[in-house]
Amino acid sequence: MKKVELGNRIYNVITLGEYTDQQDLHSPKFTAIEHGRTVLPLRSKTDSGPGVYYQPNGMVAHVVKPSAEEADKYSTDRIIDYSNASSIGDVIRNNQIIKDIQSEIMINSEDKLQLNIGDADTPEMKAMKMAINAKQVDKKNYEDRFPQFQNDMRLLKGNSITLAKIISICDAFDISATLTLSDKDDNVPNPMNNSISIDLTEGRPVK
Repeated sequence: MKKVELGNRIYNVITLGEYTDQQDLHSPKFTAIEHGRTVLPLRSKTDSGPGVYYQPNGMVAHVVKPSAEEADKYSTDRIIDYSNASSIGDVIRNNQIIKDIQSEIMINSEDKLQLNIGDADTPEMKAMKMAINAKQVDKKNYEDRFPQFQNDMRLLKGNSITLAKIISICDAFDISATLTLSDKDDNVPNPMNNSISIDLTEGRPVK
């Protein structure tokens, strides 16, 4: 497995042959092609900039090379190659490099997601929107963490949300969600006499 950061996005790196043979296994949005001494992102016909412009089931790919000034940004020297890892320590170091790159991308983004909170929103939806707004995330930088990115983004514009979606969206946005159950007041019959809390995103009781 190989990965690279290009233009503030992490890509999986493969050869063009690997992509054409198994297109269904590789998302074009997160795939880059190793081509000689350069690594170039897959591009659609509506994109611009250096990259490999390949149409599904096409016979040829159009390659737009970077300029001399941009060459270093697309050099294969930037590739993080897990196949060269000779120990678990190498894998851990590679994972930390990727994590640091992702954190830098997410922190420095200027396109912040802000969700409207309305009177019709359920309490759990209000909490979800408030948490996301407080993080000021660029949703595009988290896209690869969502199995149904477009559907989930549309869902966040609505008024209600299921518990399962809260958990999956919190996981994607690095938000910890806790559920607490306790007596409504001191006078309820058969009182619990204590609170029970569980970390929904970790699936374990909160001490």
